[in-house]
This record gives sequence, C-alpha cells and structure tokens, in this order.
Amino acid sequence: MKDLRFLFFCLILIGFSSCGIFKKKSTSKGSVVQSPRDSELLIKYSKIIGQSVTNKYLYRAIDGWMGVPYKFAGKSKDGIDCSHFTCQILRSGFQFPSDYYFPSSRLAEQGEKQSLDQAKEGDLVFFSMNQTSKVSHVGVFLANRKFVHASTSKGVIISSLDEDYYKKRFHSIRRMK
Repeated sequence: MKDLRFLFFCLILIGFSSCGIFKKKSTSKGSVVQSPRDSELLIKYSKIIGQSVTNKYLYRAIDGWMGVPYKFAGKSKDGIDCSHFTCQILRSGFQFPSDYYFPSSRLAEQGEKQSLDQAKEGDLVFFSMNQTSKVSHVGVFLANRKFVHASTSKGVIISSLDEDYYKKRFHSIRRMK
C-alpha cells in the first residue's frame, strides 16, 4: 500500500512538472493568432462594414478613436482633424514613423494612386470638399466602399463612398508605402 501511494505521488509529481515537455502545435508561418478581444473587434467592424474584415491592427487603432469630436488642427482625443486622425491611424495601425504627419493636400501627393476597385484596408481616400480640384479632406479606406474619417459635424465616424455627399466630392485613393 505504501509503495502504491509512493508510485501515485510520483506520477502526480511527474504530471505537474512535465507540462512543458510537449511541444505546442505552432501556427503556420504568417498566420496570426487572435485573442478573443481581437475576434470580437473584427466581428463588430465586419457587421458595421457589411463585409468580413481582417486587419486587427487597423481596427484596434480605429476603435480607440470612434466618436472623438472634430477639432481644427486637433491632435488628441479631446478633438482631432482629418489629417491628424489619418496619420495617427497610419502610425498605430501600420507602424509608420512616430513623427509621420502631412496635411490632407500633401498626403494626396504621397504613395501610389489606386482605382476604387483596387482599394484595400488602410488605403487613403481623398475628397475635394469645396468641389474644386484641391484635396481638403482625407479618410482611411476600410472595405465595402466604407471609410473612417474625422467628420467636421460628427467627429470620427465610418461613412460610405456611396453617400451622395461623398460621391460628389470624391477625389482619389492612394496607397502609402
């Protein structure tokens, strides 16, 4: 009986100490393991956008800014303008340099022009709000013709390129390098 208890004790001890001896199955190269929070976030934005979305870094960055009011030349969550918001998303969602900033008209000169059919999550969407050829507003393309931006009337929101207001003022889409 004493030997049986000793054997049982040894087996339990080995069981506790061997938890790390079995290699965990690794994910294939390039795949990303998502936390439950990331999955919830992507599901939330997939419903809002009406299409499956995958870039957890982009949607994490956006989620923290939703509803922040617009403020001309604003740079914080107390108030932000469209170009500061867009550059902030590029910095936090796409690892652009921490000092990366251009006003919307200068952002429109960066990167590579894309057609609307080629647009991908993270591309920049430009508008001429005065219906001139000069760019005066910028947002970040998401998917399904939706984009996020700092609206002067509603703050940081998601809008559709199919809305008449934006359809009339659409200028271009560019992919930053």
